[in-house]
Amino acid sequence: MTSKRKVRASEPTPSRPMTAVPAAVRRRQAAPVELARALAAARAAEVAAEAARAEAANADTAEAERVLAERLAVRSPSAPDDEPAADTRTLREKVRARDGVAEVLVFVVGGERFGIELAAVEEAIDLPQVHHVPEMPPAMQGVITVRGSLTSVYAPRQALGRAHDTGASALIFRRRRSRLALIIDDVDDARTIDLATLRDAPNASIASVVIGVARHGDALLSLLDADALLAACQVLPQPEIA
Repeated sequence: MTSKRKVRASEPTPSRPMTAVPAAVRRRQAAPVELARALAAARAAEVAAEAARAEAANADTAEAERVLAERLAVRSPSAPDDEPAADTRTLREKVRARDGVAEVLVFVVGGERFGIELAAVEEAIDLPQVHHVPEMPPAMQGVITVRGSLTSVYAPRQALGRAHDTGASALIFRRRRSRLALIIDDVDDARTIDLATLRDAPNASIASVVIGVARHGDALLSLLDADALLAACQVLPQPEIA
């Protein structure tokens, strides 16, 4: 029989000696923790960098929007409350009031200078070949081709009381869907007329067309009403009654 050894209470219990953990094992156990910490730090740095980039982008966008708004404000300034309303009066009405200015095109017919509102003229051209048509009104000289469309040509004698000399040029007017040409000798220049300096037209026979006279250098300039001029060109003469 196997005898069992009795252990007395006073005897110390034998213990296993403490074994040191090898450094390689400690490194293996610490590596995952260090890697996790490094990854967490990298993620935090990446998040911070992304936030910084987003903030910079937002700042750039806000600055671009501000600059664009300033440019638009310069190009299209909002009208102040006290800005006067646009002047919708006709040239004739402003002439009667002797108020304001007029941008006019100056042209020559028979050695005399005339001015007509610049906005009323579509263009000034060298007069091309005029083609006569049957049964034309007396003031009508024929037709010309302007930009592929036929345009009626009128002499200035009936409307202005003066005949052209060379008739080398023409003023083109557009009325509704058609064009109308007035024969002139030459185009002088464009100028601004202070309507307060106008004088009344001396010739009563063409007062409906000439609405004022202004000084043009050493000569006089007759200011014309464009609508009245074109109407006078197209009006038929009244037959004389015996």
